[in-house]
Amino acid sequence: MGTNPNRETTFRFKRFAVRNSNSAMKVGTDGVLLGAWCGVEGVCRALDVGTGTGLIALMLAQRSADMFIMAIDVMPEAAEEAVYNAGQSPWADRIDVRCLDFKSLCADDCGVFDLIVSNPPFYKADVKSPDYARRMARHGDGLDFCTLISACSAGLLSREGRLAMILPAVYDQDVIFEAEMSRMKVVRKTSVFTKIGAPSPSRTLWELSFEARTCAQYAGLTVGSEQYRSLTDAFYL
Repeated sequence: MGTNPNRETTFRFKRFAVRNSNSAMKVGTDGVLLGAWCGVEGVCRALDVGTGTGLIALMLAQRSADMFIMAIDVMPEAAEEAVYNAGQSPWADRIDVRCLDFKSLCADDCGVFDLIVSNPPFYKADVKSPDYARRMARHGDGLDFCTLISACSAGLLSREGRLAMILPAVYDQDVIFEAEMSRMKVVRKTSVFTKIGAPSPSRTLWELSFEARTCAQYAGLTVGSEQYRSLTDAFYL
């Protein structure tokens, strides 16, 4: 399916706006959920992987005045749009957008992070989009949750840091397996239902860490519910 020609080119939130025209993957519920849900307590340095429009980086900056965010995307068009959106925001001095391949990052070059957050590509359909940007953004050709977890284990994430992701619920067991193989623990896991009364969740919000000092928290969240509105209230108009 092609891009909706009626889609708004600028998505306006309470404290910032996101130009939404060049990046292959647009502003959507998944990104807003992850940006509002992930833990920011004690985070000084965060890395937003596959930033796209820069939405999640902007949400993190709004949520924590003490946080510096590096936002990266392998696609030049997306990085350019994220640079623009960060520059127009109140937090331009705390968001560093770079056009980089996540797999090229190492702690020796950029240091370690207290939080790595990503809404990674996940569409694994056999028939792939002919458009290169959308194919990279949707099919995980350059990035997936296994790559994220492996990089954390290799030293990109601090020992007390957290990896936060949103993924289709069908990958739940795969995520648990990959985390265990990398000696990471589930800190929080929230099942996301697309509508009230849905028989099963469509997405899962994950927070993984090497050091889980408390019992893992499991919960459910329904899009459009009072809980959802409360979670996103600081952002949506």
